[in-house]
Parts: sequence; C-alpha cells; structure tokens
Amino acid sequence: MKKRLPILLALLATLSIPAETIKDIRIVNQLGESYASSSVSAFTSFSVGEQVTDRSTILSAIATDVNRMRESGRFSYVNARMDVEADGVVLVYTVATKHKLRRIEIDGAKKMRNRKVRKKSELEIGQFADDAAFAQAAAKIKEAYRDFWYPDAQIKWESKVNDALGTVDVVFHIKEGHKLAIKKIVFKGDNKITDKRLSRRILSALTPSFLKKEDIDVVPAKTLRKVMTQKQKKWYSFITGTGKYKPENVDLDVFAIKSFYMNEGFLDVSVSDPVLDDSKPKKSRLIFTIVEGQRYRVGKISVDGMKSFPGRELRRGIRLRTGDIAAYRDAEAGSESIRAFYGNRGYINTRVRPVFDADSEKGTVDIRYEITEGSIGYIDEVNIMGNERTKDKVIRRELVIYPGDKYNRSRVKTSENRLRNLNYFEVVTATPQPTGKGDQYDLNIQVKEKPTGQFTAGVGFSSIDSLVGYVELSQGNFDFKSWPPIGAGQKFKIRLQLGSQRNDVDISFVEPWFLDRKLSLGIDLFHREARYFSDAYDQKNNGMRLSLGKPLSRFTRGTLAYSLEQFDVFNVQPSASPAIQREEGKRLKSGLAFIWSRDTRDRFFIPTRGNKTIVSPYFAGGPLGAETDIFGAKIRSAQYWPLFGGTVLNLRGQIESVDFYGDSEFVPIFDRLFLGGPNTLRGFEYRDVGPKDVNGEPIGGRSSVFATLEYTWPIWSKVRGAAFYDWGVVNTDFVDFDPSLYSDDWGIGIRLDLPGFPLHLDYAWPITYDEKWQDGRGRFNFQIGHAF
Repeated sequence: MKKRLPILLALLATLSIPAETIKDIRIVNQLGESYASSSVSAFTSFSVGEQVTDRSTILSAIATDVNRMRESGRFSYVNARMDVEADGVVLVYTVATKHKLRRIEIDGAKKMRNRKVRKKSELEIGQFADDAAFAQAAAKIKEAYRDFWYPDAQIKWESKVNDALGTVDVVFHIKEGHKLAIKKIVFKGDNKITDKRLSRRILSALTPSFLKKEDIDVVPAKTLRKVMTQKQKKWYSFITGTGKYKPENVDLDVFAIKSFYMNEGFLDVSVSDPVLDDSKPKKSRLIFTIVEGQRYRVGKISVDGMKSFPGRELRRGIRLRTGDIAAYRDAEAGSESIRAFYGNRGYINTRVRPVFDADSEKGTVDIRYEITEGSIGYIDEVNIMGNERTKDKVIRRELVIYPGDKYNRSRVKTSENRLRNLNYFEVVTATPQPTGKGDQYDLNIQVKEKPTGQFTAGVGFSSIDSLVGYVELSQGNFDFKSWPPIGAGQKFKIRLQLGSQRNDVDISFVEPWFLDRKLSLGIDLFHREARYFSDAYDQKNNGMRLSLGKPLSRFTRGTLAYSLEQFDVFNVQPSASPAIQREEGKRLKSGLAFIWSRDTRDRFFIPTRGNKTIVSPYFAGGPLGAETDIFGAKIRSAQYWPLFGGTVLNLRGQIESVDFYGDSEFVPIFDRLFLGGPNTLRGFEYRDVGPKDVNGEPIGGRSSVFATLEYTWPIWSKVRGAAFYDWGVVNTDFVDFDPSLYSDDWGIGIRLDLPGFPLHLDYAWPITYDEKWQDGRGRFNFQIGHAF
C-alpha cells in the first residue's frame, strides 16, 4: 500500500484539474491589429474548441509553433502568448509575414549593368522577402560598387506590398558617384618623411635584423605606407585591387601610423584624420597631417610595488636600457615580461602599468613600472567549454597544465598555442576563475570550433603531369568509431587523380595519439600509375605504408616506416635497350626506413629563417622478404636567411646513395636515382640528368648530389620574385660522388602563395650539360605546392 498511495494521489489530483479549452486563436500584426493569414494556420498545433489536459502542454506546443515558423523563412517576426479567460484560453500569434518577391527594378545604374546589380543583390524572384532582406541586398550592392571603384555610391530602396496577392516589388535607386582611385598617399606637417631615395643609414626600417639599427634621420614614405591598409594605385591594380578607396579603414590607418612613430620613440606624435583630395577622382590624393614632436630616449627605468621579489630580478626581462630609443612597443614588452615573471611563479591577476615621465627639453623619458602583485593560485579543475564535436580528451591531451598544479602563465599560454595549432578552433582562450575556496582557481578553456572537413575538386596542369583532374575528401578531426566521423583528432584523406600522364588513388589515415601516447600511427594505401617517367615504358605500383612517429625534442622527430609495394614496369617499347627490357614485369618490395627530422623554420609555408634537415637510412628485402634486396640513405637539408627588405636567401641540397645486396644483381629502375625537372635541376627535362642507355634514355644511377641557391624578394602581397642556381650530379656506382660529370643551370621565377593553390613558375637555362643527348635550350617549369 505504501508504494501505491502516491500513484493514487497523483491520479486523483489529475482528475480534479479540468482540461483547458482553446476558446480562440487570434493572429495579429505588430500593431495588434487582426491579421488574416492562412500561412500561420498551417503551423499552429491546436484548433478552436480543442481541449488540452494542462496549460504547460499548451505553452510547450506554441513555443514549438514559433520555432517552426521562424525556421520556415516566411516570417520576419513571430511571437506567441496564451491569454487566460473565464471559459477557456485564447492563443495570440503576433507575426510579420514576408511576401514573395515578384519584381526587382534597378534605377540609376549606368556604369554597372542592371543584370549585374541584380546578381550582386543576391535576391531571387519568388523568394520570401521583407525590409531586412532589401536592406541587406542594398549593402551588398554598395559593396559591389566599391569593388568597382565607386566608393561613394548611394543605394536606396523602396518596396510595394500587395497583401491580396502576397507579393512584394522592390526598386533600388542608385546614385553611382564618381569612379575614384587613390593615386598618391601624401604625408604633410611637421615631420621628416620623404619620397626621395635614401641612403642605407636612414633606411633603418629596412635594415636586416642581424645588423645594428641606426637612428632614423628621415622616415621613408614607402616604409610608412607599408603599415597602412589603404594602398596606392599601381599598374597591376586591375589584378590586386590596390588603390580602391576604403573610408572604413581610416581609423585603422591613423592608428597604424601613430603606432609606427611611437615604436620609434616619437611618444608625442599626433596624426590627423586624412583629407581626400578628389579634384581629379581617378588620381585622388589621400593626405595625412603628421606632427612628430620630440623623439625620446630612455632615461631612468624603475620598478615599484614589488613585495615578493627584488627589483633587479624583474628588471632583467626589460629589454630597454638607458639611452635606448624609447620605443613604446619595447616598454609594453617590459610590462609583459614582468607579468610573465609573476605568472610563471604561480601569481594570478598581477597588474603592471608603465608610467612615462617625459622631459621634452632633454629629450628623455623616465619609465616607471607600477606593479600590483596578485596572489599565488593553484588549479582546482580544468573545464573544457564550447567543444560540440571535438572530444574532451583530444583537448586535454594537448594541455601542459593540470589540476593540482601551481598556476603557471607560460604553461597556460603554451596550452593555448598547442590547441590553436590543431587547426580545429577559431578561438582558444584559457582563463583562471576563482572557486571561492581560498587559493583554488578553475582554469576555463573556452574554444570555438571551425569546419575541419574539406572537399575539393578541380583540374590542373604541370610541366611533369600535363593535364590532371583530381577529387579530394579530407577530415582533419576524424573519428572512425562514430558517426558522423568527427571529433577524435584523427586525420583522414582520400584523393583521386586522373590525367593524361598519371592515375593515382591515395587513402591515408593518421592517429596522432596511438595507444593514448604522443605516438603517431600512419596508414597509407595507394595505387599509382605513371606514364611520364620515360618514353620507353610505363610504371605502376600498388602498396601500403605503416609508420610510427614520435617527437624526440622540441624541434626533432623520429619515424619508423614499413612499406610493402608491388611495382609493375609495362608497355616496354620493342626498341628499348636491354637495360630497360630486363626491368619489364612485376616485382615485390618489402622495405623499412627510419626518418630523423629537425625543423627550426619560422613557418611551414614560405619560411624566412631557420633550417629543416631530414636523414633517412633505409633497406628492403633480406629478413623482410619479397624480391628486392637494396639498402641506402638520403640526407636533405634547407637553410633560410632573412635579408633586407623582406628578401630571403635559401640554400638547400640533397645527397643519396643506394646499392643492392644478397641475391639481387642490380638496383631496380624504380629505386635508382635521377635529377632534372621542377624539383631539382630546373633547366633540364624531368629525370634527364644522369646515366643513360645506348638510346639516350635515362636509366638512373646509384649516387646523386644536388644543391640549389635561391634568392626571393617580395613584389606585392602573396607574390615573390626568384632568381636561382641549380647544381647536381648522378653517378653509376654506389657512394660515388665524383663531381666531374655535373650539370647546372640558372633561372628566374615567380612564387604565387595563393590559399590552397601555391604556384611556382620558373624558367631556367642550362649552363653545363651533355651535348650528346641534350640541346641546352631553356625550359619552363611550374608546379603546385611548396618545395622542400
């Protein structure tokens, strides 16, 4: 009875509550006026006279109705309420209905065709539209005019609604204004800016980082324009769009100019809002007035407010010294150094404020850092927030600070950076939050995810592959155990390439934390068929590769890789030499390689400094079985040096040797060494440098050395020029690096660093070449991707 009593009481209570009756359903506009709309009735859950068990059911149902109406796209405003009356309830839906767009008219467009204006509006006949949609369309048209060099275009619109038909017509009235381009950015006022060519001494902003900077006597206008978002019109502006007037960026440019001066010690600088001289619209001038004021040097540096540490320890991290140029950036860096000092010792919420005491007569400024020490804190819990797809463990394993640890600012920043480097998140922030339990703080890791999957397809052309079509599907945050397969931090890619000279299928999978350790497992399956290796034969190979990789230090990594491949040399021409004829047929290869790499480059793509070196000994056959018994080693290295004006010098090279052993009688042609083509000697055909058979067909060697020296310079954004020299030799025997039969070339090129489509264009001329088989003519090379 004790168990049944609560159920019985609940049943009696339910029976005692009378059902609610839907007395009326009213549809009104935002003014409260009655509004007849059959489109609303299609979304309502109840009908007049219907009885409902309780009011909470009604409220839940009409909330669902409102969400469905909003998602339908037919209403610009939707709300609902329940009014209780003596004999029932009244449901009131307040709506503003969108109408179907019947007509789009353009008035005043002369420089841009009406059809193009309609397209830029992104409105379509028959869609549901309202005032918000028309306002958004007007903004898109205005933006289109700005891209068309008409920054003053004014766009107004008016609409006419036909409630009876449920339609709306819209007219866009356009005043295009003048076509305007910024031909010159001018700096006036009390300043030392000049457009004249300057000596190296005064070009301190362009001085290489490894040389000592001189004082700025004069500021090159070219240098000042580089920090601005607004650019001058150039001859190539029809491609880049430079020179378009962007009034919305005025405040950014004023701030950029002021920051530039303050970082050179002009702490009193003032920069006015620019004046646009458009008396000649297509050759307009944008005029900034700058008053530089006194240039200061650092006087005394002091630290106040410290209680837990001596001042001399804090001053060690401050880069500024007495007599230095008083760069605001360096003064702020001193504040950051002090905050980091405290943060790395467990202090949370330490505040540092630099105070400047300037003496304009002496031209010095004393800098005093006022410190308000925080308190030592310990991490209670680490909370992960904002990850809807990515699993918590994928985020936690990248952290280097844990519950129970003393707060450490460097470790918190390192954790943030490691999460950003995953490329899964748009935003990553780590914030300590008091728990109310003394010195305990929670560390809240807030992330905002971004798309990690990608589907690409296209057609390409290269100097090796000729015409190639490709389809690629990739997911950088893959999870093979769930559906949809997202969130475990794995990487998956499938790529199909079909072309006139090659057919490839590649499937790859990487688990970066195999067995929950910092050990990456890679699995690759592939089919590759190539017809560009030689005119005498074609080659294809099917296989797989397993790899285990582990970081060895901050910059180094070790990888052990096993591969099993079947090579097939087919379509061998009857006129081919015996050296190639013997290669015909299938051959199985089972190989093991160790890869040691060290990478200190500042960027993965288009690096400007640092080194990347890879050492890879390998062998196949023997205890691993199969039909190919070879061993060898390859060393590759690339060094980058930044020079003046954004230029970069790159020296890279490669040395490799391979030989056979055991029952093998030769090194198969698919393992021999070749040079030539866009990745090595660019003045020669692909694989055309090295030993040849009696017909002049390349058959490769067993030792090779290659080196290139390349100098690149910026032309404009994402475009660099290049000049280079290539040198290399391939010899027949193992560990034979005799340079006497070397080949070399020189050339020039262009580097286009386009997102997802990096393109290298080179033209090279041979210098030393085999006159028996090579004609010595220059060659054009281009490739998609980044060189080693």
